[in-house]
Amino acid sequence: MVAQNTMRAVQFRSYGAPEVLEVGAVEIPSPGPKEVVVEVAAFSVNAVDLLTRRGKMRLLDGMGFPKGTGMDFAGLVHAVGDQVGKPVLGRRVWGYLGMMPPGRTAAGAQYVRVRSDRLAPAPDGVPLAEAAALPLAGLTAVQALRPLELRRGNRVLVVGGNGGVGSTVVQVARIMGAEVDAVVGVRSDVAVSAGAQQVFNYHDLKPSDIPGRYDVVIDTAGADALAYRRLLKPGGRMTAIAPGAFWDIVTSMLSPGPMIRMVSGKPSVKDLVWLAARVDSGELKPLIASTYPLDRIADAHRDAESLSAAGKRIVLVQ
Repeated sequence: MVAQNTMRAVQFRSYGAPEVLEVGAVEIPSPGPKEVVVEVAAFSVNAVDLLTRRGKMRLLDGMGFPKGTGMDFAGLVHAVGDQVGKPVLGRRVWGYLGMMPPGRTAAGAQYVRVRSDRLAPAPDGVPLAEAAALPLAGLTAVQALRPLELRRGNRVLVVGGNGGVGSTVVQVARIMGAEVDAVVGVRSDVAVSAGAQQVFNYHDLKPSDIPGRYDVVIDTAGADALAYRRLLKPGGRMTAIAPGAFWDIVTSMLSPGPMIRMVSGKPSVKDLVWLAARVDSGELKPLIASTYPLDRIADAHRDAESLSAAGKRIVLVQ
């Protein structure tokens, strides 16, 4: 039985395998002057959550324990700070916390405290449980593609187009007018559902075997980025989203050819509003691999690490 002033939340008290995650009772957060407390309907599992749990992000998330998990979410406004005017109680919202300082609540809980400038109205066209698949993936896709100034008819190759971020990149690139192909390992149907015109299985084809050349390559998988860079047309641009591409990015700075840019999603109300409008217009859809109740958070992390990507993994809180 959870006391009235406490909530169920995921925490871990040491770095390690998914088994370190546990659901316990913690105090419900109160909003600061410019903060909102959201009753979380669902949150998604992202690569950064897995890295944080393993201790790979300790320089950013601090040394103290316990820690929470979950960085993007959808839910209902529960309470607002004195200097927050717009959000009204009960309003549907979604957001992305960004890298959180130690001691802050994470999205893997019944309630999360979030700065009002990291929150926007959720799309009305899908349930909140589905909307939770898109904040971080969508922000990453928009912020990776917008600086590349896609023109209608540009050819784009998305490496890892069956993953949660990759399938969202495919959709956003299509919305921006590009012709999009994808590289996948399995589940080519996810990339096709996202709008990829041609799908190449990396088990069957090396990068050099892929026909044609591209204006833009987006690497969401961290898989031999330099080899995929060779598929660019003269003047082509390439962006990597996957942390695993770090050394290829460094090498690209020191070798002939275009430099590979690194992008990670950042909180942005403007971009969340743009994404919500695309969802409500039917242009952008959440592609979900599996859903889990909060008590199975360890399974969600375990599956995200061990099973092939096929959309986003969603944890249901309410």
